[in-house]
Amino acid sequence: MNAPTVPLTIRVLLVEDDSQQAQLVAERLRLAEGFEITFANTLAQFWEILPKSKADVILMDYRLPDGNGLEALERLQAQRINLPVLMVTGQGDEQIAVKALQGGATDYLVKGSNYWKDLPQRIERAVATQRLKNALKKQHEQIRYQALLLQNMRDAVVVWDTKGKITYWNHEAERLFKLPASLVLGKSVQEVYSNLFTPLPPFPLEDKTLPGDVERKVRIGKEERWVSSRLAPLRDISADNHLIGYIDVIRDVTQRKKMEERIQNAQRQLEQSSQLAAIGDLAAGVAHHINNPLTTIIAEAQILLNEIQPGQPGRESVLAIEQAGWRVQKAVQQLIDFSRPTEQSHQLIQLNESLQKAIALIGEQIKAEGIKLETSFAKDLSPIRGNPQKMTALWVNLLILARDGVVGVPKARIRVETCQPDSPLVVIQDNGRVIPPQDLQEIGATSFFKTLGGRGNGIEINLCLEILRQHAAELSITSDYTQGTTFRVSFLSGG
Repeated sequence: MNAPTVPLTIRVLLVEDDSQQAQLVAERLRLAEGFEITFANTLAQFWEILPKSKADVILMDYRLPDGNGLEALERLQAQRINLPVLMVTGQGDEQIAVKALQGGATDYLVKGSNYWKDLPQRIERAVATQRLKNALKKQHEQIRYQALLLQNMRDAVVVWDTKGKITYWNHEAERLFKLPASLVLGKSVQEVYSNLFTPLPPFPLEDKTLPGDVERKVRIGKEERWVSSRLAPLRDISADNHLIGYIDVIRDVTQRKKMEERIQNAQRQLEQSSQLAAIGDLAAGVAHHINNPLTTIIAEAQILLNEIQPGQPGRESVLAIEQAGWRVQKAVQQLIDFSRPTEQSHQLIQLNESLQKAIALIGEQIKAEGIKLETSFAKDLSPIRGNPQKMTALWVNLLILARDGVVGVPKARIRVETCQPDSPLVVIQDNGRVIPPQDLQEIGATSFFKTLGGRGNGIEINLCLEILRQHAAELSITSDYTQGTTFRVSFLSGG
């Protein structure tokens, strides 16, 4: 750091009660040139002149009519007046000189033969020293202020030198990465970062390859978070922009990413809901088209039955046609009921009947896949209050998830059971593929589309959770290689 230059004219405030001595000092400084003198012959006059003097230095005689220089030094210190003070003492006053230096004086002079000779140089040195102290103090305060800013930033700040050694790691970096600065300072940035970021920041770094703002995943313990990372070079502007290291400013954007993900998922849900609504309309239209010829088939079969007496050939075939027609009509009617717009009113629902409706809708499709479908319905099951269509949709979606888990599995089996240990409970169990524990942990944590180990397309579990929320019910899922996968729906209260 370059030393501050001494001003062309140094303003000296001389405190001296001996007018003859004062004149000699003034004459000596005028001969040396570059000095401007202001006089005070008492401490009282000194305190009166000081605020207006704009002095660069104080030249003070120790002994004054109304006090001494040590008292003045003490008051200057108390008032935080930061001016260099040269204390002038007589011969044999060395102890006073030491006290003066301890009290804050910059230098002391002893009246003698060398006093006049050295006076200009001693004053210039005192001013230069004080200015250097002031500059260092200002620089120190600036560094301290900058350090406080970095430490109190809401962003994590990591700095490393050109050799890749970490030189700075602020409080927010400690909090975000759960690593204290004491464990990472001096370590290789690659060693620290390589286990955290996906993707890894580029190493070694070059200005032209710095990616700017990049959103990355960072794994902190068992938790995965999103951060926005901005890499930039650090250059010394006082040394021809010499590269001295790199700085990475990292902001936790997990909440924003989750919000964006929820918005995207909501959009996908709307798209899926629109598709489902369209499929419902199509199903209703197809069902109505089937109903008309189906009515004719049943009617014609009944007419034939009236004409063919019992025991005559062909009567059993006509009976089979009539019964098949009624079964198809029942299935068509269930499809029409299921595709109607959902009513918001709640009523008492018999869970066994609700499950049977769902099985009637999707059971044949499950059996067509070669899957064994077993049922066990408890008697005297308490009814629950809810929306019949939504409840049927709940069982259909859970059966879809179970079906997807057992497709292609040898001896595939799905079991639907109701019981009432304390409150109504529905259990849907399969012997299919295991749902990974991570998928199970994330269910309900955020609103997002998630296939459960390849089961469904992501919308089924979200629909189930929403229907359960509206019906004060809870879903628990267990999945392992010994017991298979079990969906348990418990209702907090019955009707």
